[in-house]
Amino acid sequence: MMELKNFQQDVVDKLLAFIAPEYPVNNLTIKAPTGAGKTIMLLSWIDEYIRATADNVAFVWFTPGAGELEEQSQDKANSFSSIKAQSVDDALLNGFERGSATFINYERVVGKKSKAMLTDSERDNLADKIDKAAQNSRHFIVIIDEAHRNDTTKAREIISRFNASKTVRVSATIDNPNSPDTVEFYQVEEESVIASGLITRAVVVNEEIDINHDETDEFAILFDAAEKKRQAIVKGYAENEVTGVNPLVLVQLPDESTPDLSLHIEKYLQETMKKTYEDGKLGIWLSEQKRNVIDVTKLDNKVEYLIIKQAIATGWDAPRAKILIKIRENMGEQFTIQTLGRIRRMPQPWRGHYDVDVLDNAYLYTFDTDFLHGAFAQGGAVAPTPLLELKDKAKSLKLISERVLRYDAVLNEKLILNNVYDGLKKHFNFTDDLDANYLMLKNQGYIMGDEIITTFKQGRFDTLEHADKLQDRERFVTADYQDNRIDLLHAFHELDRVLHLPLSKVEAMLRIFFLYGDNRRKNTITKMSANEWTAFILNNWRELREEFRRTDVAQSVQGSFDLNNIQQNDFTIPLTERYTYNPKFADAKIVETNVYEKYTTASIVVRPSIVERLMERWLEEHADIVDFVYKNGDKGTQYFSLVYTTNGGVSHFYPDFIVQMKNGDIYIIETKGGENNKGQDKNIDPYAPAKYEALKKYASKYNVKWAFVRDMNEELYYLNDGEWVDEMLSDKWKPIMELFGLKENENYAIKESES
Repeated sequence: MMELKNFQQDVVDKLLAFIAPEYPVNNLTIKAPTGAGKTIMLLSWIDEYIRATADNVAFVWFTPGAGELEEQSQDKANSFSSIKAQSVDDALLNGFERGSATFINYERVVGKKSKAMLTDSERDNLADKIDKAAQNSRHFIVIIDEAHRNDTTKAREIISRFNASKTVRVSATIDNPNSPDTVEFYQVEEESVIASGLITRAVVVNEEIDINHDETDEFAILFDAAEKKRQAIVKGYAENEVTGVNPLVLVQLPDESTPDLSLHIEKYLQETMKKTYEDGKLGIWLSEQKRNVIDVTKLDNKVEYLIIKQAIATGWDAPRAKILIKIRENMGEQFTIQTLGRIRRMPQPWRGHYDVDVLDNAYLYTFDTDFLHGAFAQGGAVAPTPLLELKDKAKSLKLISERVLRYDAVLNEKLILNNVYDGLKKHFNFTDDLDANYLMLKNQGYIMGDEIITTFKQGRFDTLEHADKLQDRERFVTADYQDNRIDLLHAFHELDRVLHLPLSKVEAMLRIFFLYGDNRRKNTITKMSANEWTAFILNNWRELREEFRRTDVAQSVQGSFDLNNIQQNDFTIPLTERYTYNPKFADAKIVETNVYEKYTTASIVVRPSIVERLMERWLEEHADIVDFVYKNGDKGTQYFSLVYTTNGGVSHFYPDFIVQMKNGDIYIIETKGGENNKGQDKNIDPYAPAKYEALKKYASKYNVKWAFVRDMNEELYYLNDGEWVDEMLSDKWKPIMELFGLKENENYAIKESES
């Protein structure tokens, strides 16, 4: 089964927390981009909950449309061992058993042509099965897939029959209901899905359109550009040893189009472009006409062009689709965003991005300006720059980039366990006396015993601004290893992020450390009973996480590299690059110091990190001493990377900037969050000390200049000497001017040598 990405696990964790009876709301709305893997996330949640608890629950999963989405979801559910997946027909036969997940298409229970499953006239109908489940004290959890559709009175009536204890609505286009007292809204950010490699880095719109094309039909211009791009993708796959993937072009007709338009496009594809039904390169999927659609979603299917309309947009999954030609029309924004999602999936999600520009993007060709406006307004397409060309003066820069070989090698779980144990032993001075170790933890503030401590608010207020006067009160509940199983899973999920271990191994480690069994292990620290152990984990997992992170960071700072597993590569700045930018930024100016032609301040303004924005602007303001600046990527073999170790293995690190000065000096600069105006630390990267050491060693080895740069009061400060220091002390973190041999004189920067 596919390992979940971090953002997917976050959704599962959120759903596990939401499903608890004491959770303050019973309705959760999740907005996740198409391609985020919402079906896998939901099924992983259901599977984990059923497997970890003995809850008397049945799940009901509603899907819209006639696109057989419920069958697709049910098929995927069959691969999860704990889920009893069934159709609505199975439910009519067997009822709603405990641990079941029933997949229902609205069309089967709503509408004129549907079987009257919910009327009193039919014996043993669906309503009867719901009542029988309720008589067995079984409660329902309802999932509403593609929740922006079928939100009708009849659909709501069907859903209400189940009297669900919890309801989850999921969609790529759903809006925030803005009802926090009754409905919680959770959004999966598109950036996190892109970073995971599940969807393309960008949607490139109308690239290399030939507006001087001789054809009178405007769509012929689109087809010509799309075919050139399809050929470029084919070539890119071949050059990068990507086999078994045949890129597909989707041709979307207007929903209300006439048969003449369809015939016109079919004729053009067959006669001009030589894509025919007979040779298998052309397919059509309309309600009234279907040809060459069997297995069209398979990666190696022969079809190169597929003509579609709206019906195919829901639940249709063809990751090889990389290009969309949209014929001019007027259509609502929601479907247009969904359609873009059809071309955003990466064809081989286990590989993610290929780090090849032409393969890592999706391509849209259309003259429908209303469509483009709606797509960008809804975030359905990233606004990428055109391909930017590298300036000649930057082509000579060369550095050594470090990469990890055998990056997916199996972790040494025994070594991780021993390192964590050694870290705990050193910090707490543990001995072989398990009772003494127990007292050490208690004396250090760890909560011991067999009761779980929870907090609640108590007090009164007259206005909301006085609500902070409420006091926290503690509540004690006796722990139970079985009853608190779902709570333990939350804790394990939080800890696996710093332990770099599968969930089962996290639990095994915690049992070895703190749960006293029949066979004492050399790494055993205390001898707690099962209920004491349960309470200890639930009361103290945050503190344990920090202890484990301290060990992980310590190993990353002092760990020795396996030089046989580190590869040195020659690095030169990529000849072409794309950056995201704000196309509506009115005052965009060319950034003269950037290594790429036509790079503008519209790309700087969209960077989420204030310290990065400040750094780029500062360098541009000092163009008199700066030759060029390269903003490095954050993932991929084409970018400059260093390597640092952690307790869980070896990781890549991509410094933010490479700067060449006019005197020839090269600086490698990494930026981190600094301090806010209240003196609070904004650095969210716990591995900053490890990366600092890695860059320091690299700079010494290859004789380049370097620094870590942070911001305070919108001014920049640097550190490149000695050990990492979290606090931005004036005797450690120096003003950025000094890094480049400048000083401030009457608000004017001058060189030290000239002062």
